[in-house]
Amino acid sequence: MPPKKAAKTQTKASPKKRATIETTEEVVVEQPTKYVDLTVANVLSDPVAVANSVLNDRRYYWLVAGLLALFQLVLGIAIILKVPSGRHVPVGRARLLEDRRRDRYPAGHLYIYTAFHKLLPAHGRERPAQFIFLGVETVTFLLAAQIYYLAGRTKHVPQWTLIPLVLSKRSHSIYLLRLFNDPLAMVLLYSAVVLFQYDWWKIGCFVYSLALGVKMNILLFLPGLLVLLFQYTGFFETFKAVVIIIFVQLGLPSMHFLDDVPNIIAYFTSAFDFSRQFLYKWTVNWHMLGEERFLSQKFAKGLLIAHVITLIAFGWCRWNPVPGGTPAVLKRGLFTLRNMFKPAVLPGQLTSHLLFCSNLIGVAFARSLHYQFHAWYFHQLPFLLYFGGSAGLLAVLEKAWDTYPATNKSSLMLNTAHIVMLAGLWYMNAPGRQQRQTQQQQTTLQKKVK
Repeated sequence: MPPKKAAKTQTKASPKKRATIETTEEVVVEQPTKYVDLTVANVLSDPVAVANSVLNDRRYYWLVAGLLALFQLVLGIAIILKVPSGRHVPVGRARLLEDRRRDRYPAGHLYIYTAFHKLLPAHGRERPAQFIFLGVETVTFLLAAQIYYLAGRTKHVPQWTLIPLVLSKRSHSIYLLRLFNDPLAMVLLYSAVVLFQYDWWKIGCFVYSLALGVKMNILLFLPGLLVLLFQYTGFFETFKAVVIIIFVQLGLPSMHFLDDVPNIIAYFTSAFDFSRQFLYKWTVNWHMLGEERFLSQKFAKGLLIAHVITLIAFGWCRWNPVPGGTPAVLKRGLFTLRNMFKPAVLPGQLTSHLLFCSNLIGVAFARSLHYQFHAWYFHQLPFLLYFGGSAGLLAVLEKAWDTYPATNKSSLMLNTAHIVMLAGLWYMNAPGRQQRQTQQQQTTLQKKVK
């Protein structure tokens, strides 16, 4: 309850009722923690308190983030120089104009790797490409730090959650040694999330669509994005945002793929092939099923149904933090005139929470996860676990992803961690549920006072 409104309400209430309101606010409003200053005297007298402040106090957030980014740069350079890559991706995937009808990559991916092929030295392209990907990894970390920081405007996300982002063996392998396109798509996606957090929805949707033009896994964020757009902007602006996303997808391949109907059909059915069959030997998440069941169409359909049901459940029950829940949001978004629509007051962490949760649901019910797909959600994991889970799950996930080749045990570990995370986001500290309960409680108290 805002202070001015609370004061006004208390002047009308009896002392007994006023005491009730004040007691309730003490439960709802999070009290700030007192931290010590980072000084030489405090370091010498109470180093534990200083360490606690540095890791949790918002004043030192960017100090910690900057030091971690520097550490990641140094570690990345050491990995590039000491560990052989054995990868020739920038050459092998540069096939933009070689066979347009058979290529299974979106246009953005092909443009990027064709640029690698043409601009990097003909002999030894891999080493300069590795340093480019080190830059991508560092920018991705800084974007994740910015997302966490902006999400903490209502409830601080402590900077210690950033530490695991620079320590993952699997993540460094994907970014620096394998040179997959997944990091390129994700750095654009995180840029879009930051734009969304600043309420720059149209520009954000443009950048989001650029990410989708690099890899189709970005579609996993779309359900959460549509919910956010509807909550913040209403039906008309959501429609405009969807048009922007579609136009970018049409514009990216227009120069080389959309010159005739057969090429148009070939491009979209190949670049966004939802029926693609995956090889059992590469699956990280379903190894325990056996190859026959893994390749079963019944299993694929079951995963799709579970994915849709879970999205609907979260969308209806957990992603609408306003009094009245989803019905109120739908009524307000559909029937409010465009020039009268005003966004609801929503918690600061809702934007990143919804997008990351939507993606996690997609990852949990993915038809198959390969090792490079770790990049799809790695930088989101500490954030999600902070709001609904245990930091210990990070160790479980890292162990599962580091096991090569995948085993029955590692697949079970991975799926168990995903289920526990989703359950935690459902029951613990979900911003949608938390704020809706708070607002409903405040509304009830105001009615009692009247």
